[in-house]
Amino acid sequence: MQEQMERLQNIVQALGLSNMDIARISGKSTGTVSQVMSQKYRGRPEVVGEILAALEAYEVRMTSEMQEAHDAAKWATEGQRLIQTVLHLTYETQGFSVVVGPSGIGKTYTAEDFLARHPGRAQYLRCADGMCMGDVIDALLELTGTPGYGSNSQKLKRAIRALKDQDVRMILVDEADLLVTDGSKPKILKKISVFREVKEAGIAVSLIGLDSFDTALRAVGETYVTSRIDLYRHAGNPTQAELAHYLAYLGHDPETEGGRLAVSLAPKNGSMRFVSKAAQIAKQLSGNMMEALRLLFAASGHVKGA
Repeated sequence: MQEQMERLQNIVQALGLSNMDIARISGKSTGTVSQVMSQKYRGRPEVVGEILAALEAYEVRMTSEMQEAHDAAKWATEGQRLIQTVLHLTYETQGFSVVVGPSGIGKTYTAEDFLARHPGRAQYLRCADGMCMGDVIDALLELTGTPGYGSNSQKLKRAIRALKDQDVRMILVDEADLLVTDGSKPKILKKISVFREVKEAGIAVSLIGLDSFDTALRAVGETYVTSRIDLYRHAGNPTQAELAHYLAYLGHDPETEGGRLAVSLAPKNGSMRFVSKAAQIAKQLSGNMMEALRLLFAASGHVKGA
């Protein structure tokens, strides 16, 4: 029994599962799971083994799906692989996650790749500057083609019902940092509470944004809304080696003078987005990366001696 408990606790810790997640995966009640995990369960001795078997099967499936996802990806930075992992865990556990990171590291690209591998089951919502709580709810209604009438509460219930009817398992909320531009704590909480309600209805939610979103959430502090966030990760900038690898992947030699300059300029100019744009322009100029950089920086004069 003790060996089973140790194995059970190791799996739970490795996958970051809550008692609610364990209950959903094993088919047991949250009360039973809570007692088992605190080693206070006094019911059928087989229950621990049944929960362990369910989690072991889940662990195998998760590992397989993550490997398939990594194999399917043409190439990804360490930060992008981190985002992939969080999105998959959120999807599988019906969780509520936040992923933040600098501009240009491939957050949207990774989200779109995830959507392509979960057609219909995952939906994409891009935030806009100045959105209020009602706008967020209307965006959810628009995802499902549901009419937008009634109070915000009525519309949100209708949106959630439509999402469940259409068998949507996850909402990816991109550019979530635009939800906090007004700086008002009550307004921020109201907007994020919309996604909390979606999560409480059994639909996974991942909020993806810039570092400013992380700053705003920390300023808001521990509340009934933010306390529901299960997974919270920061994806950093790609390394110089990763940027060089990406440039090579795009068909340009990173060891040329122009390639080295493009890689050195990228971190302060949009990272992978900059590399992609530079490679795209260079391709139109018969591979002349130096001329591509001259065009990109003609106004600012950052490319000295090019």
